[in-house]
Amino acid sequence: MSSNTILKVENIGKQYRLGLVGTGTISHDLNRFWNKIRGKEDPYLQVGEVNDRSEKSDSDYVWALRNISFEVKKGEVLGIIGKNGAGKSTLLKILSRVTSPTTGLIKTKGRIASLLEVGTGFHPEMTGRENIYLNGAILGMSKSEINKKIDEIIDFSGCLKYIDTPVKRYSSGMRVRLAFAVAAFLEPDILVVDEVLAVGDAEFQKKAIGKMQDISNSDGRTVLFVSHNMAAVKNLCTKGIVLENGKSIFEG
Repeated sequence: MSSNTILKVENIGKQYRLGLVGTGTISHDLNRFWNKIRGKEDPYLQVGEVNDRSEKSDSDYVWALRNISFEVKKGEVLGIIGKNGAGKSTLLKILSRVTSPTTGLIKTKGRIASLLEVGTGFHPEMTGRENIYLNGAILGMSKSEINKKIDEIIDFSGCLKYIDTPVKRYSSGMRVRLAFAVAAFLEPDILVVDEVLAVGDAEFQKKAIGKMQDISNSDGRTVLFVSHNMAAVKNLCTKGIVLENGKSIFEG
């Protein structure tokens, strides 16, 4: 990995089993184990259908992602676009280590902060202020580092009145505001933002996109941005990837 590359993805694939059972039957697990001790490839990685949600399936397995490879350099803003079910959120969950890939390899430098769903990483019984410290600790920051940033976080979120109220009483828009402020101001090397900004109002979306531009241009940090708002993608991103049925069909 070159010195300027902060994230490298090599042939990432994610396979799921359809139906009520999560990872497979006992016979499938035994078959996998038998192949593993004989030094052979997992037989179920050789099967599986393309992830087209509109078609009836003839297989128990589906590839949510297949053979995804790309590099992101320091300071780049990468836009990931595609229809619902194309594999965008699955890719971001793998990059954020929420789930592990079935195949492939990811190399990263530095810490990753992710904003994947409304309220991700927030404990509903804790106050907004307590959640800021919790998220900072998860990112590996000390209490003194968070203390320096907390006023900026609260000010950007616009939730000053409710900052000492449990997060479970926040509206979805307030949660997104606070979560984005935490993720943006606690200085991750890579900021991963899924479609959650759509929950916020127009004023906040404009503010958030401006902040992501500042993060990229001024601080030289990297942003991965998923959105269906093409105007936001065009304004913000320096590079794009288009996913369709779990495969990358365009990069540039």
